[in-house]
Amino acid sequence: MPELEPVTDTAALSPADRLALLDRAAARHVEEQRPPNTLKAYAQDWQVWQDYTAEAGIPPLSASIGALTGFVVWLERGRTLRPDERVVPEVPERAAPAAPSTIERRLTGALAGLRHHKVVVDPEASRAAWRALKGYRQRLAREGIQRGRGKATMVTLADLRAMSRACPDTLAGARDRAMLLIGFPIAARCSDLANLLVTDVAPVDDRGLAVTVRHGKSTGDMVVPRRESPDTDPVRAWHAWRSGAGLTEGPAFRRVDRHGNVGEPALSTTGVNQILTRAGVRAGLPYPVTGHSLRSGFATEARRAGADDLAIADQGRWVRGSRALYEYIRRVDQWNDNAAGVLDL
Repeated sequence: MPELEPVTDTAALSPADRLALLDRAAARHVEEQRPPNTLKAYAQDWQVWQDYTAEAGIPPLSASIGALTGFVVWLERGRTLRPDERVVPEVPERAAPAAPSTIERRLTGALAGLRHHKVVVDPEASRAAWRALKGYRQRLAREGIQRGRGKATMVTLADLRAMSRACPDTLAGARDRAMLLIGFPIAARCSDLANLLVTDVAPVDDRGLAVTVRHGKSTGDMVVPRRESPDTDPVRAWHAWRSGAGLTEGPAFRRVDRHGNVGEPALSTTGVNQILTRAGVRAGLPYPVTGHSLRSGFATEARRAGADDLAIADQGRWVRGSRALYEYIRRVDQWNDNAAGVLDL
């Protein structure tokens, strides 16, 4: 139970006062359960919302159809409400119209911020804003305009093998290979690998590894089967890195300097992403590899190999029925289970 705020005279509290205290304590408790990265992102989104309301000259806690739809338009036009005028950028994000994915994230964060401030958001107002965003996406598609980085290119099994083989025969190379061969089969985000502890990766007899993701957007326990090839076996890769670095506890993946010295702190999320990108470059892959390349690649390749959607969701810690997972699965199913394919043409 969340702790009550200190009260000097508890006898003076009415039942309504006590209920109000419980509500505030519960709200704080729920907020503290959010991952730090989520809290940071929502704080950034709320600041962008405040920038918008200040320019529009409306209260920050506005939640009307005009306020929410205007936010979408403001971002679409490069942070200006006038179609013939652009705000002079003070930060890089203001230099160009926002990508649809950026607007989606900002709108989600703004709505979360409004609800956090006890604003009752009219469902019709939020639906209008989402319709405006959908229209923006459709206009860009019709005009053939690409904004933003787009979706991460998935890592295929062939790409994974190539990246593993290209890892140098050094301690840093052993770390990179372990990161790849553990990260792919658990559909890891960069933050998952950055937060992993040595004790979260445990060999299980001769069958493989048991991996626990304790922190991040989604958590859970997974098993990673042993493989015959040294290029793809996570057990040998983990043992080579752990024994070579002399790890017994603490962060699983750490910085290794050019002299082979292993640092104490965990790699940052950005550091993990940079390592994955370099691994793709070493292997000569024609696209930038990111943490999400591993995640989308796992889902797609698992489906291609015949895994059902529930098994994929459980292994990758997706919520069952996840829209994102559906998109990955559809990449395969649109060819394997296609209504046009059964026609006798």
